[in-house]
Amino acid sequence: MLDLVRDLNERQLEAARHVDGPLLVIAGAGSGKTRVITYRIANLVMNHGVPPRRIMAVTFTNKAAGEMKERVARLLGQDAIDCWVSTFHASCARLLRIHGERVGVNPRFTIYDDQDQKAMVARCLKELDFGDKIFPPRAVQSEINKARQELKGPQEYEAHDFYREKVRRAYELYEKRMREACALDFGDLLYRPVRAMRDDPELAAEIAGRFSFVLVDEFQDTNLAQLELVRLLGRPHRNVCVVGDDDQSIYSWRGADVGNILDFEKHFPGARVVTLDRNYRSTSRILKAAHGVVSKLADRRPKELWTKNPDGEPVTLVEAPDEREEARLVARAVQELVSEGTPLSEQAVFYRVNAQSRVFEEVLRTYDIPHRVVGGMRFYERAEVKDVLAYLRLVQNPADAASFLRVVNTPSRGIGKTTIDRLMALAAGRGVSPVDAIELAAGTDIGSAQVKRLTEWKGLLDAWRLEIDAGPAALARRILEETGYVEGLTRENNAEADARLENLEELVGSIADFEREAESPTLDAFLELVTLRSDVDETRFDGEELTLMTVHSAKGLEFDAVFVTGLEEGMFPYRSAADRGLGSDPKETAEERRLCYVAMTRARKRLFLTLASRRQIFGNTRCEPPSRFLSDIPADILLDVTPRPKVVPVRAPVTGRAPGQVPGRVAAVPRHRETWVDRSFDQTAESMPALEGRTVRHARFGVGKVLAVHEGAVPKVDVSFPGFGKKTILLSYLELD
Repeated sequence: MLDLVRDLNERQLEAARHVDGPLLVIAGAGSGKTRVITYRIANLVMNHGVPPRRIMAVTFTNKAAGEMKERVARLLGQDAIDCWVSTFHASCARLLRIHGERVGVNPRFTIYDDQDQKAMVARCLKELDFGDKIFPPRAVQSEINKARQELKGPQEYEAHDFYREKVRRAYELYEKRMREACALDFGDLLYRPVRAMRDDPELAAEIAGRFSFVLVDEFQDTNLAQLELVRLLGRPHRNVCVVGDDDQSIYSWRGADVGNILDFEKHFPGARVVTLDRNYRSTSRILKAAHGVVSKLADRRPKELWTKNPDGEPVTLVEAPDEREEARLVARAVQELVSEGTPLSEQAVFYRVNAQSRVFEEVLRTYDIPHRVVGGMRFYERAEVKDVLAYLRLVQNPADAASFLRVVNTPSRGIGKTTIDRLMALAAGRGVSPVDAIELAAGTDIGSAQVKRLTEWKGLLDAWRLEIDAGPAALARRILEETGYVEGLTRENNAEADARLENLEELVGSIADFEREAESPTLDAFLELVTLRSDVDETRFDGEELTLMTVHSAKGLEFDAVFVTGLEEGMFPYRSAADRGLGSDPKETAEERRLCYVAMTRARKRLFLTLASRRQIFGNTRCEPPSRFLSDIPADILLDVTPRPKVVPVRAPVTGRAPGQVPGRVAAVPRHRETWVDRSFDQTAESMPALEGRTVRHARFGVGKVLAVHEGAVPKVDVSFPGFGKKTILLSYLELD
């Protein structure tokens, strides 16, 4: 029996009972938006006699759609089967199967995924004889997808220069070849029905007439094509209900427009607005901290979340001297939370960019803390990182056939599968490595043009091998430059390419770290270290794992304890290397602020905020002030537990502030030392002599014994590590075991 009054709070009840006309539900984080959507569907069917087949509910992810279906089924039973509950793309694909002939689409179309689409774009560029150095397939694919989101076909695509005119021609040929292949890409699934409905009023009326009510979840994430689809579907009856939160709009980089939810009443005049501001997830202090950050937005719908949950623990702030100590502090806090009863599965570490995960992965492995990287692969398993490692292995060992196959045509240099197969057969027949077989390829069934390309590529390998003594970091830089790997990614000029470039910069930085710390900083030693790290079986703790993810990946999730890391200017809010030193874009800064709000509101009971005075990332050292977002948090709910040396700090403050001091009100917060932030020793000249003979732990080399101490402005120690010998290492990279 459906009981709205019993199951919903006052605001939820108001939204669920609404029937006729447009409705905007502003649903703050943790306020029960899915409950409102599902109860509203049940109310329409059970109390107002609306046939389930005339209700369409759409969201963005299969997971969210599946959860919505399950909840509707629990309320409606068998009737729920007839409701259209799915993602935007699945709903549009279904419409195209039904109305394909009217839309000019074969109803038996195949859907191409991202890689299929890229391959088709590449074939079109090759057919047009557009060189992939000037016109990388991924960059052209990105332009086509952007045009689709803006509902622009090849004729509407603005070709105001040479490059865009070539892209327009590629787009035109791409559409032709996709029709011939009876295929649609993801963008087509929205673009085709929306364009058809705009151009054919009868078709629009027929499709919209199938539904009496349209409900949209996560409306703040919609792009222009999705907004237009909702408008067209709701035009006859105006029974459109959208649910979302402008404070959680964080996907502009993939076309989402926060203006769609902010301007909903303009698109649907007379809309009723209901705000869900009661939070069921977080403690009061977490909500106040998050509100302090998001309330500074210039353009937002006014609201402040409240809860009947307890005040909870203060929001904890800690500043580390560098990114490794930041990771160690997090690791120790994770262990302490586990000892207090918070399982690993209820803890998460958030960071702004994927490259930040490397240091956390290394430190967590040292602490034997089981973990998983969500929303991205482990650092050394990412394609671009594996490509560079394959090149390095091939320089070190030219007989490495697996590495040869991975990089002989990476980045693309016109060496196709047939050529590679013939070369492998030649190598097998002559009993030589594939690299050595290149010298034997002339006069065989391998074409002369391909032989030339292979020979040029082998020349690069030979030249790199002569420079092997320069060190692995210098070699990696040469490989990235001389293969055109970095140049190609730079030319792609999209978010994915930028992330891959940052990962490559982080890789080179990690190799440079290895060279500074290793007793024998050779290429062989580095490759061995990486291989051993990748092959170690990770400890399991009753099936529990700590979650590591970017903040973007965390949207829609929640954990008992959350660590938001890297809270420095330039990291969060984030600015890429290309943007550093430039004035920040107000729209981008606003989205970074919303992103921080999303990160903080994932926490139920404990929220930890961390930053580093100095950070090695992307191959550079950054010394940035604390994030501006920290100064927006009310001082009375923020607890700064940054450890303070008892004598003189190892490093003088870079920015002219005391370590851990945050601009504004945060500086006035009382200091408190918790067990997980206590360092095992103070890194000062006075305390160092007592270290001799002590057992210490290093993230890469494991446990060792201190042999000697080198005092100075930046203290170092000699440590003997079993299996690695004596190492001279910065004291800040060690901790007492």
